[in-house]
Amino acid sequence: MKGKVTCPKCSFVFVVEGEREEDKTVKCPKCGYEFIARVGKVKDVRWIEYGGTRKAILPIPGKGTKRPFVAGTLLFLVFLINMATILLYYISPGNLIWTPYDIVLEGKEIFLTMILILLSILLLAGSYCSIRKISISLPIVGCVSGVLSFGFLVIGPFLSLVSLVLILLSREEFEKGSQGKEF
Repeated sequence: MKGKVTCPKCSFVFVVEGEREEDKTVKCPKCGYEFIARVGKVKDVRWIEYGGTRKAILPIPGKGTKRPFVAGTLLFLVFLINMATILLYYISPGNLIWTPYDIVLEGKEIFLTMILILLSILLLAGSYCSIRKISISLPIVGCVSGVLSFGFLVIGPFLSLVSLVLILLSREEFEKGSQGKEF
């Protein structure tokens, strides 16, 4: 009788001939390991569980709103507006792009650029966390940095305030997504 055998060392499967229910010493053709195989008998496999019953923590399935996604999208739009403001400062320096930082930082465009880049990084991180519902604190920081950014046409603070309201209204969705429910 022929039967398939798996080598315990290299997991190579090969065919062995022998009598049914008879132990036979076999040598693996691939690695040369010798072991005892029984042709024709199926092993009884049991799973052993250690410890007591285990609890599973799963996210709570429910009807979520699209508010965090919309807020994240608005924050990303403010990020793009900030990047456009930075580019317009360097492409056409004589342009009449006005920001409140012009009063404080007269003639020091490099400081304005660094401030806008820092705020834009916070906006991008807040946008990502809001879309993924990872944490509520980083989207709120992103909204505050969007209010402070004052990008092109001063649209950024308005969009950031709208996204802040959306994030605060969907606070439960952030909490449910991170904690889950214990079963």
